[in-house]
Amino acid sequence: MAQHTLTVRSLPEETYNNLKEVAKNHGRSMEAQARLILQDATKRLLRWQQDAVLADLAGPATLADVETPFVRSRDVPRPIDLS
Repeated sequence: MAQHTLTVRSLPEETYNNLKEVAKNHGRSMEAQARLILQDATKRLLRWQQDAVLADLAGPATLADVETPFVRSRDVPRPIDLS
């Protein structure tokens, strides 16, 4: 499998520091932690997009069964802020 390199420029200081802290807490390098975050995020986004397309194809009757950032049923209550 080919290995690719990605350079991220202009990363906000807060994001950099948060990544550093998360990596430290998990005993990983910042690079390894960033790699895991990107792998997880891209898999989730692809799954959400696929779910949204399937919901679109299925029509309004089944939209309530799909929970994605792109499609949300009006019948599903919003989370309650407990703070």
